[in-house]
Amino acid sequence: HFLLRISRDPAMAVNPLLAQDGATNSVFPMPESGEAFVLRRENIDFECALPRGGKLWGRGSFFLSSKRMVFVSEEKTCRADFKSFAIPLQTLTRPKFEQPIFGPNYLSGSTKPLPGSESDASAAPLIGGDTVFYLTFRGGGCNTFLPLFFDLCSEVQASQQGPIAQAAQEGRLNQVAYVDPSDPSVLYLSQPNAVPGSQERT
Repeated sequence: HFLLRISRDPAMAVNPLLAQDGATNSVFPMPESGEAFVLRRENIDFECALPRGGKLWGRGSFFLSSKRMVFVSEEKTCRADFKSFAIPLQTLTRPKFEQPIFGPNYLSGSTKPLPGSESDASAAPLIGGDTVFYLTFRGGGCNTFLPLFFDLCSEVQASQQGPIAQAAQEGRLNQVAYVDPSDPSVLYLSQPNAVPGSQERT
């Protein structure tokens, strides 16, 4: 067994810091400096295989931002101390979207902690190789999410702020995103604001 700690560094992969959104009262990832949220998607199953053995899984929502994807458990998880999981777009490799004939669509890929963050105690379960993850979309299409996701990955891995990240910062996502009525992803036309002190309670 391994211990999962709440990370105070929002870039860390296991249990990144969460806060309460003042507008919706829902929990969301505490933003990093310069980070803009792009969309939120509910009804998601998450699973990952850790590099030194063991798995984490849960059901909830994920958030796509200009820097990372963050899964936040809401309904059930594999263990009481697993709350959330961040996937930095900078270290994301082999992203693949699958559409099985039987069963729901899912996104798979590999990730590792950001360079320089390996000494954080909450990174311990992720040291030693790649963490393979799966995000399963339990309902609805993905034609709004997919172009934004792959464009953001290209922007981040090219180390430049592109049109998607800039539009998210400026509240103009509706001008650059294709909105598919069958895709239940919710675009962020304004950025969430944390209730003061709420990150200490999550």
